[in-house]
Amino acid sequence: MERSNVWLATSLINARVRNSAGENLGRIEDVAIDPETGTVAYAILSFGGMMEVGTKLFPIPWSSLNMSASRDYVVFDAGKDSLQTAPAFDRAAWPDMADPAWRRSIDDYYGRRRPIVTDQRPYVAPRRTVARQGTSVAAVILLIVLVLALGWMTYLVSTRGWDQAREDIKSSFQSAAYAAKETSRDAALTSKVKTAFALSKRIPSDKISVDSEGQVVTLRGEVPSDDIRDLAESIARDVPGVSEVHNHLFAVSSGDRH
Repeated sequence: MERSNVWLATSLINARVRNSAGENLGRIEDVAIDPETGTVAYAILSFGGMMEVGTKLFPIPWSSLNMSASRDYVVFDAGKDSLQTAPAFDRAAWPDMADPAWRRSIDDYYGRRRPIVTDQRPYVAPRRTVARQGTSVAAVILLIVLVLALGWMTYLVSTRGWDQAREDIKSSFQSAAYAAKETSRDAALTSKVKTAFALSKRIPSDKISVDSEGQVVTLRGEVPSDDIRDLAESIARDVPGVSEVHNHLFAVSSGDRH
């Protein structure tokens, strides 16, 4: 009935059908092909002795059938009593097997769900491209910094001893922290002076460059007159936190620019 692991249609027609208990259920009279997939959808069985011989045919989902170990009959694991109410049709009046409602009734009775066929092509999920270049560069830079730091610490320990090296490292970190703190303060003071200039209608704040270091503020740029130059210095001195102003502003009239 089966050759080279392939079921031949000629061997299936009129093949005997039995259940797992060995009871004879009937024979396969035909098979129905699913036009959507090209696979066998149903086996059409006639169950001898269950109803009037030759009048009823039973569509059985192909997935419900198996070949026997001896390969000389088909196994349908169902009892004769359960088939008394199974869906059937008259031999002289075949149903429309392409009707979804008919197919659903058969599949539901035998507890089988037909897959929804939308596209026969396999879906391939797009590969996610992970941007690793930036991460790799950062990792390399971090590694270089760690190697340099380790080399520096090794040098200090070897030349000055552990105790002195520890004090030098501590002092270096404190200096770096202080420098960062001072840089933050300088930026804040510069921002305060620029804000004070912006609030004055007479000061051309967009023409003046402001730099801060500690509590000393340096002004650079061009202003339209000496009065504005002096006014800018006076406003900068009045900003809280400013102890000294270096005024490098140049008074340039509109005639001088031309």
